Amino acid sequence: MRFKTNEISEENSPKEYCSWNEIEFLTKVLAYKIQRSNKRYDTILGITNGGIIPARLMARELDINHIQFIPIRDKKIQNDEMPQLLKDKKYLIIDDIYDTGDTFSKAYDIIKLFNCDFDFGVLMCRYKQNNSVLVGKILNHKKWIVFPWERRNHMKIHSK
Repeated sequence: MRFKTNEISEENSPKEYCSWNEIEFLTKVLAYKIQRSNKRYDTILGITNGGIIPARLMARELDINHIQFIPIRDKKIQNDEMPQLLKDKKYLIIDDIYDTGDTFSKAYDIIKLFNCDFDFGVLMCRYKQNNSVLVGKILNHKKWIVFPWERRNHMKIHSK
């Protein structure tokens, strides 16, 4: 599930800014692919931090009322914050982008310990993969993606 993209970085790569409209569109594309597969899920698992908003949007599109999070900070899973997953439930793990595969490898390793049924879905994937990750859009470029929730607004708010 891994591939090399170590030359792509926020500091050294050209940036591509993703709009809220594109996020909504990719969410609908991914939801459509899931619906066509006839798969049903009990719970959405969003990967923090990039998967928080896509998880909520996907839950809305698939009419799933239960959302939990796989806590990843500083590229490490926070085991003490990991939700308990049940063997008899089906989980859809959501993130914003599949880039190097490192985050997904970590999530896969922890989820498989629960011996439950799960699938992965991402809004974007750096390159076409030969695995079971459900993807909204294949990028096929080496630009750094800046999602709308990652932008900092430098506007000053003036009070009267």
